[in-house]
Amino acid sequence: MRSDSGSNIPLPKSMQVSDWVKLLTEDFTPDDLDKETAYSLLHYLEDLKLLIPFENDTLKWKELRDGMALKEQIQVMRDGMMRMAHTEIGFAMPFFIGFEKLKLPAIESLLEPKQLTVKNKTISKPELTSDLNNLQIVKKVGRQLKPFLEAESIIVKRLLGKRTSKADARNLFQYMFGKINSKAQPRKWEQLSRKRHR
Repeated sequence: MRSDSGSNIPLPKSMQVSDWVKLLTEDFTPDDLDKETAYSLLHYLEDLKLLIPFENDTLKWKELRDGMALKEQIQVMRDGMMRMAHTEIGFAMPFFIGFEKLKLPAIESLLEPKQLTVKNKTISKPELTSDLNNLQIVKKVGRQLKPFLEAESIIVKRLLGKRTSKADARNLFQYMFGKINSKAQPRKWEQLSRKRHR
């Protein structure tokens, strides 16, 4: 089904979900996108109205017209994905476009503007101690994970739609976070065990 495989047979008017997943993973998405996340992406594309339901439980690409050559069809689909990547509703699209190198947004920019405001809180620093107990270690790790968990909650809510379930949204978020995390500079490993504090 690859568009560059030498086959110039145009895509059918509509296709089964599994055929769309195959086409997307071969011609549109990054190579590391797994099949389960590709199905979640398909649901997201339905919510973005790029893919629309057709007869007999098939889907069709909204902007494709009859009589188009395969290269034209692929280009129309890519253009639609690129356009959607520059909209507020399609904020996640840059992470799933593999046919063009796009600068990925920082996780903070994916949060809604109202979520970026920082309240004036005084957060007391934990006292230094030479013997951290398990509860203190759990609290420290919890404080470190809190921003990630809040970001996940906000982004998952933004991804939810009529077709995109919570499980789909989590799959998409995990893939997006993996992409952001892979471009981050590695941090020096810090052991949180008691031995370090003796």
